[in-house]
Amino acid sequence: MNIMKSKQGFIIRNLREKAIAAACAVFVLFLAFCFKPITRAYSVKVDTKIAPDQIIVSDVTDHVEVKVSGNFFELRRIKSEDLVINFDLSSENAGEINRTLDESFLSSSFSALDIKSILPQTLTFITEEKKTEPVETLPETSPETSPEQKPAEISPEQKPAETLPETSLEQKVPAAEEKND
Repeated sequence: MNIMKSKQGFIIRNLREKAIAAACAVFVLFLAFCFKPITRAYSVKVDTKIAPDQIIVSDVTDHVEVKVSGNFFELRRIKSEDLVINFDLSSENAGEINRTLDESFLSSSFSALDIKSILPQTLTFITEEKKTEPVETLPETSPETSPEQKPAEISPEQKPAETLPETSLEQKVPAAEEKND
């Protein structure tokens, strides 16, 4: 009997040690996976603001592809709000405007990452002055000097169709009340 009890004790202790070893192995593999460098490509939206008296006449690039490399935790810091590049070209004169993209145009969440590439690297905007056409204005007339307006005449084709007089309960009810008095 002593031998059976000692074997059961040994197996139970052995199972506990195996479970702890398996948990440690899973934890080490998780850490190895999380700190392994991962390369990911993001599509970053390009917002452009120009002067109100100008229009963009060239093809507008509305997205840029940014390839970055970093670990799992660094890539998780990038939110959807960070995937926008804003260009304020309102102070620029009309013509060709070139902007070369680098890390400075990206949000601060990209600073911990290794930026592999930004495609297209250079954005070109061609703007022109808006052409304003003169608007013809009608001379103003005062109510005192305006000619009298005649009522519009209705032609026979425009006259509404004649309808039959309606008979409803409302007309019959007052007659019934008179009888009761």
